[in-house]
Amino acid sequence: MKNKNTVQGLGAALIDKKTYLFFCNDNDIRHGTFTMRESDNGLTFTTMEGSAKVINMSGPPDELGECSFVHISKDGKYYYLTYQMCDSDELCVAQSTNLIDWEKQPSLDIECNNAKIVSNYLYAGRNVIVTGGNALRLYVSRDFNKWTRVKKDLLTLEKGADELIVVDVQVVDDGIFVIYANTYIEQVEVAVKTQKKDSQDDGKKKSDEVVQYKLYGALFDYGDPTRMLWQSKKPIYETKNTLENNSKLFGAVLFEEYLVSYWINNDGEMFLIRHFYSHEKDVTVGEVGKSYEESKNDEDTVTEEFFELERAVENPIMSPQDHYGWESKAAYNPTAIEDDGTIHIIYRADGDDMTSVWGYASTKDGVTIDNRSKHCIYHRKADPVQMPFPAPTLYTSGNNGNGGCEDPRAVLIDGTVYVTFTAFDGWGSVRVALTSIALEDLKNQKWNWNKTRQISPPGEMNKNWVIFPEKINGKFAILHSFVPNILVDYFDSLDELDGETFISSNNVRPVDYSRGWDSWFRGVGPAPLKTDDGWLIIYHAMDYRNPDRYRLGALLLDLEDPTKELCRSRGPILEPAENYENDGHKWGVIYSCGAVIKNDQLFVYYGGADKFVCVATAPLQQFLDDLKGTGEVKMIIS
Repeated sequence: MKNKNTVQGLGAALIDKKTYLFFCNDNDIRHGTFTMRESDNGLTFTTMEGSAKVINMSGPPDELGECSFVHISKDGKYYYLTYQMCDSDELCVAQSTNLIDWEKQPSLDIECNNAKIVSNYLYAGRNVIVTGGNALRLYVSRDFNKWTRVKKDLLTLEKGADELIVVDVQVVDDGIFVIYANTYIEQVEVAVKTQKKDSQDDGKKKSDEVVQYKLYGALFDYGDPTRMLWQSKKPIYETKNTLENNSKLFGAVLFEEYLVSYWINNDGEMFLIRHFYSHEKDVTVGEVGKSYEESKNDEDTVTEEFFELERAVENPIMSPQDHYGWESKAAYNPTAIEDDGTIHIIYRADGDDMTSVWGYASTKDGVTIDNRSKHCIYHRKADPVQMPFPAPTLYTSGNNGNGGCEDPRAVLIDGTVYVTFTAFDGWGSVRVALTSIALEDLKNQKWNWNKTRQISPPGEMNKNWVIFPEKINGKFAILHSFVPNILVDYFDSLDELDGETFISSNNVRPVDYSRGWDSWFRGVGPAPLKTDDGWLIIYHAMDYRNPDRYRLGALLLDLEDPTKELCRSRGPILEPAENYENDGHKWGVIYSCGAVIKNDQLFVYYGGADKFVCVATAPLQQFLDDLKGTGEVKMIIS
């Protein structure tokens, strides 16, 4: 939703363990004031009473809406505000004792386009300012009036970048931590519309700017801030801005466990991104105690890859059994739930009649199958729609040509096992259906399934819908679309989906050209798993340039609002490499419908090559820590 008033983010600061966010809106601009908010965690803010204002005793007040990168620092009892007007080369400074009433001081004789005074820090008895521009530099002063530049540049501008921006500087336990960004300005030509009603362009073009950001961190020695101890080799975060959604970075702060950056987009919507990032874990460039120059050529530097799932050596843990006609061709795409130490598996099977049904198996250790059904446990009779002429089959899956029940996804809620699945009628109707069974009946292998209802509309092709395994705000929740938007519908009772009431979804699944291995998001895999860090989602994706290989990725959704994506793995957590993932009915396919957490271990069950049941595992906390370390949390600042 677009803001009615124009909002401009000015800056952010972490002072005395509080985060301050400062911005101005239309009302502030008219009165020459700006608004401040404060937070204990950098994520949730409360508005401070009273509007802040810079008073200029020798002239009109400066309008901060006409400046860039405002920084607030503290030295003793005084707060210092540094900023630069867009039409001036002077670095302005104002002083305050309460963060609200600011008195402008004489401008600082410093050549830069953005700068921050390091809070409560002295280098050889002198105050320090870190500046940006075409390099990262230091200036020092004994009296806050005359500043001397330290000759040695701390960092030079990255090749191809237009500007180096000082985003924040903080004193941390290990030294002086500088958050900085390299910006890249791209000129984009857009068509000029005519004034005619049809709004066709007349062939004329105009040029617009899109700014891309690469956010980095660097650590400098506390006793000698010209000596670099560490520098992030890869960007902590980089944007993929477009002309339509050009976001501007206006601040960042560093906490012990994460970094928060603050942005504003073209609609005047402010948002923050929480980056789960620790420089102590990044040893790709240099170790603490070595300078960058000393360590950048080390041969033993480590390049961390994303933590991947480990395949069970017993894979495949189930194969088709040709002596059972109902699963003679394939046993694959399993779902799973865990109860009282036992993992119950429902898997898709294809048999002699080329129809998909379900089988059942169980395991106590997650890998070794203890019990497996001799008969199919669920099937559906699809009544073909009578058509005047034979309709072409618009959809094929696995070894299935005659329809049936595909790809079950099960959750256990209050003693009932609910299963969503793909109902394929063998002629082109691909819909999502829902059925359920009492947990006790499943455990006793009494297949008393409740009435099956189709929950997606007729005439639409939908797959990969999952139910959250517990109610959210007292309601059942169904995740039914992920791209271009995350869509979740809520119900007091799943009986509301009675076969005549349907969920309206969006299954276009467009290609995201800004991404690589998962540029084509194919769908959610297993039902979400609840963790302390968020809803863990395993998903299927492929590179649009190589659409024959399905890979698995992982991401986290917000626990209270699962339409908010928190972070996503930078690489696949599993991709087809083994013969049982390639030598089957479909080469290069791994497809997961089930995952459980057992004894702090993540078990992901998947189909290999549309023929086998397989499993891969990971220590849950290690997996989540690495997932958070590769992603970021994006939240709107309301």
